[in-house]
Amino acid sequence: MKINNFHKKLLILYIMQYHLSYELKANTTMISQLTLIFFLSLVVIQPFHILAKTWCVAAASATDTQLQANIDWACNEGKVDCVKINPGGVCYEPNTLTSHASFVMNDYYRNHGSIEEACEFNHTGQIISGDPSYRRCRYS
Repeated sequence: MKINNFHKKLLILYIMQYHLSYELKANTTMISQLTLIFFLSLVVIQPFHILAKTWCVAAASATDTQLQANIDWACNEGKVDCVKINPGGVCYEPNTLTSHASFVMNDYYRNHGSIEEACEFNHTGQIISGDPSYRRCRYS
């Protein structure tokens, strides 16, 4: 059998079609693999994000007047239970405004969904990732 130009062109078309089909399958497989990797990363990474606990404490730049105002507002308005920072309470010592305000601010923050806005306190709160609990004083 003699191969003429028509047969050559037909063979080239067949090879191109096969190659294009192979590339399409390879790209589809690659896209499928990337999609799978993406969804698996969500499943693996998402729980770590949820487990990453944060706390709200008094900012170093907050004045004593501001910290006392935060304590008064939260305790007097019934926003949080301030028994733990009263004399004899597990969080009374150290008896400092920064310590007491941090405990109260964190309690408010936690009671309001641990959202950034709940740690605002007129720019006197800051969110941290390290647990500020000490001795028997446990921050929730």
